[in-house]
Amino acid sequence: MKELGLRALTGAVYVALTIGAAWSGPFTTFLLFLPVCMIAMREFHLLYWGVESGPPIAWSMLLGATIHVSLALGIFDPDLNMGYSLAIGWILLLISTSWLLLRHDPMPGRSFGGLLTMMMLVATPFGLLVHFFSFGTWTFLGFMVLLWTNDTGAYLVGRAIGRTALLPSVSPKKTVEGLIGGIALAMGAGWGLARIDHSFSLGEWLTIAGIVALTSTLGDLLESAMKRERGVKDSGTILPGHGGILDRFDGFFLAVPSVLLYLHLLR
Repeated sequence: MKELGLRALTGAVYVALTIGAAWSGPFTTFLLFLPVCMIAMREFHLLYWGVESGPPIAWSMLLGATIHVSLALGIFDPDLNMGYSLAIGWILLLISTSWLLLRHDPMPGRSFGGLLTMMMLVATPFGLLVHFFSFGTWTFLGFMVLLWTNDTGAYLVGRAIGRTALLPSVSPKKTVEGLIGGIALAMGAGWGLARIDHSFSLGEWLTIAGIVALTSTLGDLLESAMKRERGVKDSGTILPGHGGILDRFDGFFLAVPSVLLYLHLLR
C-alpha cells in the first residue's frame, strides 16, 4: 500500500507539472523535458555500459541534450527543418565515433551501437515531443493522457487479477490481463478525448489510443529486457514508487514517433 501511495503521489506531481507546462506552451514543455531527457540518457548509459566502461556519462547526457534541442527547434522556427536536426545528430555521432577510435575502445562496435541506440531510442522521442503542439495543445495533452491511462490500467488490472505472464523471459510481472486493462482504459480515454477535442474523429482518437497502448507496451518490454540483462529492478531511484526516469518514460521510446507519424499521415 505504501508503494502504491508513493507511486500515486509521484504520478500526481508529474501530471500536474506536465499539464501546467502544456498550458504555458511548447517552450515551457521543452524546458521541462530537457533535464528529463538528460537524466534518461544517464540511466540508459548505466544500463548499457555500467559505471566503468563506455564513453563518459557526461558525454551521453550532453548528446541527449543536443539532440533534444535540435529536434525541438523546428516547432519554434519553421526555417529549421528536420534536415538541420539530422545533420547535427550525425555530426555528433561522427565526433563520438572518432573519440571511441582515438581512445582505443576495446569494443568500438558495441559502443557505437550504444550511442546510436541512445540517440534514436531515448533522445529523439523527447526532442519530438513538442511537435505534438503543431496539431494543438489538446493533441499533446491527449497523447499524454493516453500514455497515463494505458500505464495506469495495465498496472492496476495486472496487480489485481493478473495471472497470465505476457513475456516471462523478459518481464515476469507483466501480464496479459494487465495489457488488456491498459488497452481498455486507453480506449476509454480516447472516447473521452473525442468528445472534448474535435480536431480528430472518434475513430482517429481510438486509433491513436491503440497505437499508444501497443507501442508503449513494446517500449516497456524493451527497457525490461535491458534491466534483466543488467540484473537490476529499476533504472534509477529518482522517482519514488516508480524507480528511474526510464521506468516512467519507457513508453515514449516508440509511442512518440509512431503517433506523430500517424498524425502526419492524417494531414
